[in-house]
Amino acid sequence: MFGLFKKRARQTQPLPRYTDVYETMLYQAPEGIPQGALPTVYAFRVKDASLSPDPRPDFVVLETDDEVHEWQQVLAGPVSLNDDGHITDAPLLRWNGIPSLLTSDGEIVATYFPVRDGEGWPPLALQAHPFDMALAIKPARDRYYFEQNKVVGFL
Repeated sequence: MFGLFKKRARQTQPLPRYTDVYETMLYQAPEGIPQGALPTVYAFRVKDASLSPDPRPDFVVLETDDEVHEWQQVLAGPVSLNDDGHITDAPLLRWNGIPSLLTSDGEIVATYFPVRDGEGWPPLALQAHPFDMALAIKPARDRYYFEQNKVVGFL
């Protein structure tokens, strides 16, 4: 009797891609700054704000063409889930933990604006400190503290 019944393969729904969950925006460095002097910044936010307790955008800081290419590949790939089964944006932010190539004697402060206006993306103030500079107060968000630990519901 065992030969009469075929085993059914368990059907699982494929995971969405990050591009299905997040919309992105390229941020532009201030005019007059030579290319490569400041990093490339992309922002991303959930398309459906009701799925996240914190729908504000996150920003990724990319300093080389290879980093930009790798980030775009992760963005085009399937989402990763955390231990609770929620979509995590950690793979999109991992470049923020890479030590900066932008070493300077002085502090750099630059305001970035979204490439496209009128879509509700906020300006971003980027502050870069000299390498190994000891800060008296830990910044709320900078090169090494960009993560917001957002959780996106996955149905």
